[in-house]
Amino acid sequence: MKKLSVLGLLGKYQNWVKKGEIHFLKKGTAQQRVILKLLKDIISDFTKAAEKSGGLSENLDWYEAHRQGKKLYQALASYALNSIDPSSKGNAKLYQFLDAATEFEDILYGLETYYRDHTLHSLWVYFIGEHILREHLEDVHNNLNWYLYNDVERDKASYKRTLVDEAKKQQKALLKKVNEHRDAIWCIIALCHDLGYSIEKLTKLNEKVRNVLGFLDFRGIPRVGYSLNLEHQHLTCQLLELMSVDVRIVPSSDERTPLVKLYRDDKTYWLLCRSLEKRQHGVLSSYLIYKILGIFADACVRGPGEEWGLEDDEVISNLIRGDILFAIAQHRFDFSYLEELGSLADILVLADELEEFSRFGRPMLSRKYHDTIAESSIVFRRTKHRKEKQIEVDMSYEVAKEHSLDKFFRRKMNRLSQIYALSKHDRDTRLSAEGVYRIKCIKMEARQNGKRRAFSLSYDSIKADLPSGKMKGQTYPEGEYNLTVRDDDLFVRVGDDEISIQEWFPNES
Repeated sequence: MKKLSVLGLLGKYQNWVKKGEIHFLKKGTAQQRVILKLLKDIISDFTKAAEKSGGLSENLDWYEAHRQGKKLYQALASYALNSIDPSSKGNAKLYQFLDAATEFEDILYGLETYYRDHTLHSLWVYFIGEHILREHLEDVHNNLNWYLYNDVERDKASYKRTLVDEAKKQQKALLKKVNEHRDAIWCIIALCHDLGYSIEKLTKLNEKVRNVLGFLDFRGIPRVGYSLNLEHQHLTCQLLELMSVDVRIVPSSDERTPLVKLYRDDKTYWLLCRSLEKRQHGVLSSYLIYKILGIFADACVRGPGEEWGLEDDEVISNLIRGDILFAIAQHRFDFSYLEELGSLADILVLADELEEFSRFGRPMLSRKYHDTIAESSIVFRRTKHRKEKQIEVDMSYEVAKEHSLDKFFRRKMNRLSQIYALSKHDRDTRLSAEGVYRIKCIKMEARQNGKRRAFSLSYDSIKADLPSGKMKGQTYPEGEYNLTVRDDDLFVRVGDDEISIQEWFPNES
């Protein structure tokens, strides 16, 4: 598997821009020229640093790299937003927030062992997603799942052929219009997915402050933080409703014409409310752009009880804006229950997990920048079971020597078991896109200096190649073990016993 790299991804994206393949950067336009100039400058800086002894960690001018990256970020965001809505307002405020968040992040590097620069990280996630869609999953790229459900088609045996045909025609026309903004939508999702990250870390910041002030026996130490007060509730409720609605094509009351209506998915609504309550940065990022970007003023939320459905422009607006917000919020759910691959929300989860090759962070102990946690790569294998399209996902990581292999492996293993829930149940025929795959298996491998760890999650089993473990005086050899997920945790099955992953990796908490 070919490893992903900053220079490789930048080069690929530069080539797509030159060919005019990025829809919101049309060939021969001023926008295309601006992006090509910015890409050329960044590629030049990274190439020069990589060619010198010591590589990027030693030679890259980190201040200049971030400055150039922020310019590219702002230009891409501007062109993508204006591609969706030429009269888009509030864009400048987004860039002002980015400046303020960058200054705030400068004081947060001590909160985590490897705290990464989220402006550059978001750019790399954007490029990884383009790489996956254009070079691995072209059929998904051309037939993305926009969560437009055709209930008339699903229950076609109950309706006249004319109604079914009209519903299919309407669905096709709506998806075509949304797909025209595909590249811009992905750009906004990727660039904005971590805007709320520094805000989420206020909890850790407060812990550090209390640890120091506690020695002085101070009481009633005020916390740095925020609350969503009454005046925020109307906007918050509207945001949660917009992200949790299903857009469905249904028959009119007389079953003569198809209508498009919105129905709230209660499970999604619960997950979003829980995420907001926990102040997770995905939903905070969605709230931020919903609050300050004018393009979201056009999104509508209407109950299904209305006699008439949505107009076509309302449907398109809802699909675009709802999908952007939901994808960003979902990527940090504690439990996402993902089992398919076909939407930009699915691509964001994968791209974010793969972006370990470029954590331009500064460990506090050494005060030195490291340009990577792990080099990553990915391969997709398509299969077919009866009429169902299935896919296997293989992710591989070469973990840098400065990082613990077992700590990295455990973190990745836990995360994959949280967000994916693979099963064999019948496929939901309401899914809108031909490019949607049911995930048959996800494999993850981590290596370092000849050592190997592996994890496999499939329909009927969870397995892992683990190091030796010790529990209650009993030593278990290195090798492959069956795992199970129970009570929100992974357990290693040894005979009739189950040992939690925390106990198996006691020094990697």
